[in-house]
Amino acid sequence: MPGTWSISTTVRNPERIILFLRVLSRFEGETFDPDTQALFFKELIKTKLYLPNGISDYYKQKYEDPEEFSVAEVKDILSQVFYENKSFNNNQEMAYAMRGRTAVSNITKMGLAIAKESMGTVKITELGKKFLDGEIDLVNVFFRYFMKWQLPNPIDKGYKNFNIVPFTAVMHVINKVNIEWRNLGNNPVGVSKEEFSLFLTTLIDYRDISDRVSQIIEFRKEKRSRDRNEAQRYVERRFEETAIEVFKLNPNEQKKVETKVNNLHDYGDSAIRYFRQTKLFYYRGNGRYVDLAPTRTVEIKRILENFDGRALSFKSAEDYLTYMANIDEPALPWENLEDLKSVYNNLLVQARLLQNDIKNQYRNQALHDFELSKVEMSSINDYNQEITKLRGIIKTLNNDLAILKERNLENIDLYIEKLTELATRKRKISGQDPLNLEYYTTLSLMAIDDAKEISPNYSVGDDNLPLFTAAGNNPDIECRYSSFGMICEVTLLRGRDQWFNEGQPIMRHLREFENRDQNKSLDNYCLFLAPNIHRDTLNTFWMSVKLGYEGRIQKIVPLTIQQYVNVLKKVKELNTKGIRINHKDLQSLLSNIYNKSNAAGNDSTAWLSSIEEVIEQWSSSLSA
Repeated sequence: MPGTWSISTTVRNPERIILFLRVLSRFEGETFDPDTQALFFKELIKTKLYLPNGISDYYKQKYEDPEEFSVAEVKDILSQVFYENKSFNNNQEMAYAMRGRTAVSNITKMGLAIAKESMGTVKITELGKKFLDGEIDLVNVFFRYFMKWQLPNPIDKGYKNFNIVPFTAVMHVINKVNIEWRNLGNNPVGVSKEEFSLFLTTLIDYRDISDRVSQIIEFRKEKRSRDRNEAQRYVERRFEETAIEVFKLNPNEQKKVETKVNNLHDYGDSAIRYFRQTKLFYYRGNGRYVDLAPTRTVEIKRILENFDGRALSFKSAEDYLTYMANIDEPALPWENLEDLKSVYNNLLVQARLLQNDIKNQYRNQALHDFELSKVEMSSINDYNQEITKLRGIIKTLNNDLAILKERNLENIDLYIEKLTELATRKRKISGQDPLNLEYYTTLSLMAIDDAKEISPNYSVGDDNLPLFTAAGNNPDIECRYSSFGMICEVTLLRGRDQWFNEGQPIMRHLREFENRDQNKSLDNYCLFLAPNIHRDTLNTFWMSVKLGYEGRIQKIVPLTIQQYVNVLKKVKELNTKGIRINHKDLQSLLSNIYNKSNAAGNDSTAWLSSIEEVIEQWSSSLSA
């Protein structure tokens, strides 16, 4: 019997979920028997959403192209996999069906679809359809899922001794720990990552919540009473003791104990990371602690009042999946006029505190000054509109605070390191890499000069750390300077799929950004960053630079990530000489690169090959 709960790895990657769901929708109305399961798995390969081990370099290269594989190519790929993979045990179709069931299992568990042989034909639920149509965002999908995901349930086997909804139980523990810690005369900080891994992923019954709170407080006191080295040894011993107890291990089998200790850390880290995606949790203390989000205090209070963390009872798997798929379940207790008023008041307080904090720290350097007077309203719709507006203001103020903090260039070495790693890693190495690329690019843009506004379009929590990459209908990052505007688009794609995914959308994003610009006299640029600039992407941008897009020339500047890193190094080098670049210097670089397109005549490759020289000349001119 398991002694912990953990979040499935498939749930972690939101882009994977929606893409798999879209492929599954091709099979709607068909019985999800082994034949359909195998076909679904083959379709994932055909659409290049699944990369099997053991395929040739030829097909690995073709995964970089945007076109789907042909039926014949899928057959050839599978023949290679079958030849290399002995685990198929001479039964290919059964193996394919097993892979298909695995790939779809969490889509079903999240209530986005029903794809089980025992439950009839494949059905995309109402929640799944709204997700595919963009009517419900990833934050709400994860929030609805975690509010209802419970153990035991009729789908996951082996949890008979559990009685818990992990998400709400964790909220209760953190809230109670904060209260107890404050009563002891301390500032509440939520729970540490160590405490989460030790005491929360091993909490399997909601009736033990108060006991776990006491254990966390005692653990914290014991740790604080020791010096650093003793405290570290104490933590290590507690992890070993917990692993032995929870997983029923022999204490003498040290290797197994170490493995399970690592599992405890991994389970805790994963749960924290993905609970944050609901925006009800946030990091604090430089990521060492996780706490309940201050901008969501009203919602959290209502959840704590109405949900105690106990699992519900279901007669059948069908009943449970129907519940998971119902977008109106559970009923949210704060969608009334009085509570929305409280939400609005709390956000207004948070916005005022943040704006005052910026003014106190940076005085006349503040980038925005919002009028934060209280508005009297009488309808739910009015409150919802003002709440949305205040959340936008808080995001802007958090961005402003980040810009002002980054301007000292203290962290530029970190951004150089992280961007260099991303530029040289294989594209598929991590589902987090695209988000990290947007994040570190944003921070580096904040650092290098005196921008008025650097606004990433990725979703963030109260800690201003990213949750999801920017939606496809928006630029990755929007930048506004005193003398020009800019969008920045980033990708880790290297092959022809770079052109397919980035070419036309980027030109459209730039034109829409230009059209929104209130000062039509200012130039607008697009800075495009990628590990390499594919020839099809280059020539698509070349048409826009030379001939225009929808009737107007566009100023698109394509750089490799490594060339951009070189720019950051130049900025750092100039700063050590007492030369601090400003937005006009950045505009000069963008303009010089763009203008080189004229000198290149009709040769786009000549333009691309001139960029490094332009960067060197730009740097030399500033230090002269």
